Amino acid sequence: MKAERRHPGFDPLSRFIRITNLLCWAIFFAALMLYHYGRPQIDYGVLRYLHIDVREDWLSGTKPLLYVILMVCTMMSLATFSLLRQRSRRANDNRGYNLLGLVLFSIALLLVISL
Repeated sequence: MKAERRHPGFDPLSRFIRITNLLCWAIFFAALMLYHYGRPQIDYGVLRYLHIDVREDWLSGTKPLLYVILMVCTMMSLATFSLLRQRSRRANDNRGYNLLGLVLFSIALLLVISL
């Protein structure tokens, strides 16, 4: 009988890559929540008509924190993407498009809040 060459489950590096990928997405989701609650409010016509005050500035401390969180997310995603590239042996291995998309989304959000 032949011995099984493959071990069931993932090796430690693959598990680390998957956990880091999930962590990057969780950090990005937290950044989106911080952006939603910290950004200036939109001045709708109904709010002006009802004389409801609208916050026109960022909440104090949220914008610098959002920069830091998005930079951490971008760096972690790039590091995980490079690990995944080094790890792949075949042409049809996992391409990591979700990490590439996460990097692009993070950079786009950084550009949006810097304007």
